[in-house]
Amino acid sequence: MNKPNIFNCATQEMSQEAFMYWLLAWSDAEAFTINAELHNLSLKLLEAFLNKHGRKLPSRIEKIEISGGYRNIDIILVINGAIVIPIPDKIYNRESPDQLLHYIQVLKDEGYSEQNILPIYLQTGARGNYEKLKRIGYSTFSRKELLDILNTGKDIKNDILHDYLGHLEALESATQSFMHLNLNQWHLYSWEGFYNCLQTELGDGEWDALSSLSKAFLGFWWHWDCDNDCEKYLQLEKSELCFKIKVNDKKKRKELKLKWGDRFIQASVASPIKVVRPTYQNDNAITVAVVDSDYRKTNKKGKIDLAKTLDVIMQAQKIFDKAINV
Repeated sequence: MNKPNIFNCATQEMSQEAFMYWLLAWSDAEAFTINAELHNLSLKLLEAFLNKHGRKLPSRIEKIEISGGYRNIDIILVINGAIVIPIPDKIYNRESPDQLLHYIQVLKDEGYSEQNILPIYLQTGARGNYEKLKRIGYSTFSRKELLDILNTGKDIKNDILHDYLGHLEALESATQSFMHLNLNQWHLYSWEGFYNCLQTELGDGEWDALSSLSKAFLGFWWHWDCDNDCEKYLQLEKSELCFKIKVNDKKKRKELKLKWGDRFIQASVASPIKVVRPTYQNDNAITVAVVDSDYRKTNKKGKIDLAKTLDVIMQAQKIFDKAINV
């Protein structure tokens, strides 16, 4: 039997907030006399938060103040009465950019200078895109980054720390499972890990839960081109690589569906991958062509061959660009 883990039982965000509050509280100077190892680990996390904003940990920390839930901000950490770090602390839930901007305004109204408000968006689950958050001044802190910090304290004898570390490691392992599971064994976390990997490799793309008339799935979309008639882009729908258009004028949908389906298929003639017509979709985001067969390539053991899979995706991008530039 595996050791019971409280964080596998208390899976809601409040349990994570409690852990983060607990760990950050160890950064107080007086905590050093109670447990120097937890104090130093807490300072490493605090230093990592500051580094995200290009700031260094003050050479002398006289006072650490932590509050939870004040004005609906999950965690607020104040250093020496001047540097304030608001931390929306999420697993899978999301905060809108407007709400996140409101948190910054709340702190400005409290008298903190803008240059000393250093927001951190901590998310240990997954989110398909963080660009909007970065544009409004938030620095993101991922599960992997948190794990890197916590693992430096893995030899500390503390059940709370070990339970949370084990919980995060299990989540990370599930997310990276796309690398070692057969394609037909992939689950939700596998797709999250795969799409996160694609974002890194392509330097582009967003992913999220999507639904159509016939299915619900995690989709990944990227490589946009827009004109007055429609938006064109590529999208992964589990095993399908789709060439999509989005047409808001219903009267033009049939015409543009045929036009762009023909263009993408014609552009693929000399390509090593085959592009064909799909089943018709009656919505404003229309699949006009698809790669014939699963775009994910495997090795001899049936596991994904990432290099070959990326090659298929790059070929699809070339077909897309060729059709656009006709």
